Amino acid sequence: MEKKIKIYAPVTKEAIGGGWTFFRNFKKGMKNLPVDFVDNWRDCDIFFITGITIVDLNEVNEARNAGKRIVLRVDNVPRKSRNRRSSPHERLKEVADLADVVIYQSEWASDYCDVLCGAGNVIYNGADTDIFYPPKNEDPQRSNKYLFIYHGKNEQKGFWTAHLMFQQIFRKNPNAKFYFINDFGSDTRALIDSNFDFWNGEKFEYLPKIEDPEEVAELMRECGTLIYPAIADASPNAVVEALNCGMKIIGYPDKTMAGTAEIIEQKDLTLERMCEDYYGVFLLLIG
Repeated sequence: MEKKIKIYAPVTKEAIGGGWTFFRNFKKGMKNLPVDFVDNWRDCDIFFITGITIVDLNEVNEARNAGKRIVLRVDNVPRKSRNRRSSPHERLKEVADLADVVIYQSEWASDYCDVLCGAGNVIYNGADTDIFYPPKNEDPQRSNKYLFIYHGKNEQKGFWTAHLMFQQIFRKNPNAKFYFINDFGSDTRALIDSNFDFWNGEKFEYLPKIEDPEEVAELMRECGTLIYPAIADASPNAVVEALNCGMKIIGYPDKTMAGTAEIIEQKDLTLERMCEDYYGVFLLLIG
């Protein structure tokens, strides 16, 4: 019988920016493996850090001194300009130096972050296939529907690149329609009033932020193609989820700029595979 592993991950729902979405999926994916989640590091075998912006460094040091095994998940280097902490990259290095194992979300993330975090394993993210799955009866019009989805304001996600791409697509296919979700901040009203600067009769629909994963999945099953030109994105959830919904991905950068291209090459992007990979690492650590 496989050994049961006790995992402590200091994540709360309020910590949305620090790995909550990943942890929610991770916890569900682990349900069929011999693990227990505990609420303090003293009772754990594995202290699992899903994001450095939500972890207490003193707690990590205490766990390390007590001989606990520490695993750090790294998807990117936090941007100082977008984080309340004064030096998040320095904090990342501090935590990485305390970790027994660093797990990157893609080879791109490993190449980009290893200056701070050192060598590590790569485990690709997975999507919840109870929610994200292909349409059972595909609409013939699905191929005409293009989607861009991002709920924040980060300019690196590339909305305006996607916007330009769709303009070119529409010139060749006047049946094409662009659906998009993006936080435009204080520019929103002006963009709405100006038809988001479309000027050639393009068909589009600006959608409100969607909180419910099942609604996101329904939208992905309605649209046939995700335009995702984001740079500096280690393992974009939108891409993983879209692939599981049977979408095509276009507009993504090459492997030097993001992890998207290598994500598309993966054969298995399920939670079950992801969690089995993590369990294998944890098992090796505790012997």
